[in-house]
Amino acid sequence: MNDFYDPKKLKIGQNVGVELDPYILNYPMDNHKTTWVADQGGRPFVLRFFQSNKGKVEDFLQNARKYAGVKHPAITPNYPPFYSKLWVFSCSAVCGGENLYSFLGKYPDGAPLNVVIGLFDNIAKALDQVHKNDLLHGHLDLNSIHVVNGLGLMTGFGVHNWMSQIDDSVMDARFFPPEYLKKGQKRTPASDSFAFMKLLMAALLGESILDKDFTTSLPDTHPSLSDTTWGRLLKWSRENERHRPKSLVEVIRIIRANLYKPEVSNSSVAKRAVKRYVRNTKPKIIVICTFVAISILAAIILWPSTPPEKITPAPKTVPKVEVITPFEALPQTLEEPLISGGTAPKIEKIPPATFIMGDQNRMGDDNEKPPHEVDIPNGFYISKYEVTFDQYDKFANATGREPPPDNGWGRGQRPVINISWYDAKAYTTWISSQTNQEYRLPTEIEWEYSARADSSTSFWYGNTVKPGYSVCDSCGSQWDGVSSAPVGSQASNPLGLFDMHGNVAEWVEDCYHDNYDGAPTKNEVWLANQCENRVLRGGSWFDIPRVGRSATRYRAEPVLKASNWGFRVVRIIQQSNGLSKSE
Repeated sequence: MNDFYDPKKLKIGQNVGVELDPYILNYPMDNHKTTWVADQGGRPFVLRFFQSNKGKVEDFLQNARKYAGVKHPAITPNYPPFYSKLWVFSCSAVCGGENLYSFLGKYPDGAPLNVVIGLFDNIAKALDQVHKNDLLHGHLDLNSIHVVNGLGLMTGFGVHNWMSQIDDSVMDARFFPPEYLKKGQKRTPASDSFAFMKLLMAALLGESILDKDFTTSLPDTHPSLSDTTWGRLLKWSRENERHRPKSLVEVIRIIRANLYKPEVSNSSVAKRAVKRYVRNTKPKIIVICTFVAISILAAIILWPSTPPEKITPAPKTVPKVEVITPFEALPQTLEEPLISGGTAPKIEKIPPATFIMGDQNRMGDDNEKPPHEVDIPNGFYISKYEVTFDQYDKFANATGREPPPDNGWGRGQRPVINISWYDAKAYTTWISSQTNQEYRLPTEIEWEYSARADSSTSFWYGNTVKPGYSVCDSCGSQWDGVSSAPVGSQASNPLGLFDMHGNVAEWVEDCYHDNYDGAPTKNEVWLANQCENRVLRGGSWFDIPRVGRSATRYRAEPVLKASNWGFRVVRIIQQSNGLSKSE
């Protein structure tokens, strides 16, 4: 028996595979170090290493070779596996964009129909195609789908189907079909269909619906779908395999029909209640209840009649109107309570503004040019401090995430570090659900205006760094080039914000672009067809002063983490015109 290399011993920078053209490990994608992003010849790949405790190596290799032949635009390619006496791993392409979990965080109450169709149309076609060949994804969940330019792509297609048991280490347990919970785990294309319907419901209703009981908590109607369409979706979402859709393309087709020719709802409240009762009740109980109801009805009909009582009309109810507080009347500083206890990050109100964005001092790089005027028509809230370990650890504990390391510098009021863009996005989604408000990362426009605080100099306080204002390599603080500082250790800018220059660089929402050609002139998230990199702003304790200027911007892959990267959050202010986000 071969003594294969233990994946737990793998390290960043290690060479695996053949000696002449090895894969170089960049970083692990899971806590068990079984899945890695690696480079070979300048190209990135995802490597998944064989785990002897999960199944047989023969099954691993056979499965990897079988799924290497699956081709579809909605499926990231798998390549033939590597096998030697030491190394056994499968190889897949790296997918850009953001995972579906992060993407749906933008729509806590459900995404618009056109967005949902864009996400799932190609996925439905791909699954229907491969299911005809009795192949299946096997572990469909929010993390196995990435969103690129609004389209959903499936990653790691079929790569775990060699395992004797799919468990919660490779798949979100909320998407387990009932057959996955049995001792002899049965996996069929119908398992994908079950997970697909759950993903679809999460997109239509918001990701939080997954934490509820699907048999009782799905609503009776959907505001954008007809009763007929919604009824079919509810039926297809039931656990029993006989109810699952035979064609996922048909599921998307009926949703698209509502987008272009919506039907009028003609269902009464009572009718919907009966449908829900029938949907959630076992057939035997329905028969008994029907018999009892008929008996009661017969008794009422045969009972001697009595004069009808005079009925007083109920007073008319006035529809509840959401009152939106004018911007000027909103408090300058907020610290909103969390449902689970404690408060969200303290946030500062920033008024509407127009400013010049980019290099104004001829000190910047090409990606800061050309300088251009930008309008922020609606005010917003932004956190006074970078998100701290205290705040992030509360989120990690509540959601079962592994807390990020602090490099031995301490946690508490230090800015959280060693988190990816996806981690930061997940935090904003959690804060949104905990406050019933909309939080997200800042746009580049919001971030730069907040850092400048109406200044046109390199830093809000001038063109050169001064002690007491920034933490960077040679900024004059005790933490320079050594570690992060507790948030708020330096002076705040005129907008009441701390650490906009230095301490830790901060993730923002936008995709990275090489320059400002074609950049938005009004506050919005700047996306891209291939969003391979996100933007970091503000410099850090590790960087030279120049990197911490208001205009400096640099890129990083959203999965990467570093000890000098963190983030802060923006809270959207509801606008009187019905907008729920900064434009």
